[in-house]
Amino acid sequence: MARKKPKQRPQVGLLGKVLTRRSKGRCELCGGKVDVRPYELPPFPELPDPERTLMGCGRCREWMERDRIDPVQAHFLSQAVWSEVAPVRLAAARLLLASEEGIDDPWLRDALEAARVDPESGEFVTIEEEWRAAGS
Repeated sequence: MARKKPKQRPQVGLLGKVLTRRSKGRCELCGGKVDVRPYELPPFPELPDPERTLMGCGRCREWMERDRIDPVQAHFLSQAVWSEVAPVRLAAARLLLASEEGIDDPWLRDALEAARVDPESGEFVTIEEEWRAAGS
């Protein structure tokens, strides 16, 4: 059973100027210019935070909301997962996790490792978790 995604909050629009400047008005995942708006990554912090929000086009926002991608159209995620912008890297990794290829695909495992995202939680791996894993 799929878990229910939280609805986007209207307050995230307050980050518009910061996000538009950072993204240059483009989708930070695919580079598209159509229907680009802020998208906040759950779980939501108390106040909207640019470190949990990215600019996404209609297609990418829909994919994030559905937790499902079209693998034929999603080739751009292979570049987005290397982004220096944390919410872009996290969103790309989460979308890759939604891929039908599954975690068994070696490229996907490498991309998630490079993005430092835990496949179980869909969140960034903390330094403490990395140290524990290295010690095992």
